[in-house]
Amino acid sequence: MTEKKASKKKKETGKTEKKKSSKVQIKELTEQLEKLNKQLAEANDKYLRVVAEFDNFKKRKEKEFHALLNNANREVFLELLPVIDDFERSLNTENKKQTLKSLREGVELIYKKLIQTLEKFGLKPIESLDHPFDPELHDALMQAEVKDKDSNIVVEEVEKGYMLKENVLRHAKVIVNK
Repeated sequence: MTEKKASKKKKETGKTEKKKSSKVQIKELTEQLEKLNKQLAEANDKYLRVVAEFDNFKKRKEKEFHALLNNANREVFLELLPVIDDFERSLNTENKKQTLKSLREGVELIYKKLIQTLEKFGLKPIESLDHPFDPELHDALMQAEVKDKDSNIVVEEVEKGYMLKENVLRHAKVIVNK
């Protein structure tokens, strides 16, 4: 009988230890779960902050870009204002006896001033006349036959083309020799 009692006591002790160990495991797992939930909440909070910061960064950069663009346009317009002033002065001149020659000279001066102003910003005309046709720079409107010119040479420029720095702003419209 004593053996049965000892065995029974051992089983009860094992059950008690299992209960204690299960309770300890549950407590440990609960603590781990709470810790992981806390870490998840912190990571989620950091994520939301980073997303908000990035959104603010994008908005700030967009504002800066528009301000830069407006400032660049401002510089161009400030440089063009004297040309407009010259046109206005020539149109408002009181001298009605102005000759065609002096009017032409005035317009030529204003034209040169405008071209110089635009060149400051990187605009330059494409040289086309008597140059070989280049589809990267020219739009051929038609072909002509000029005897003293080589084939594929621009013989007439209908509309001037322009480069803005290294890029074609407008192709020159030309007539090319056959």
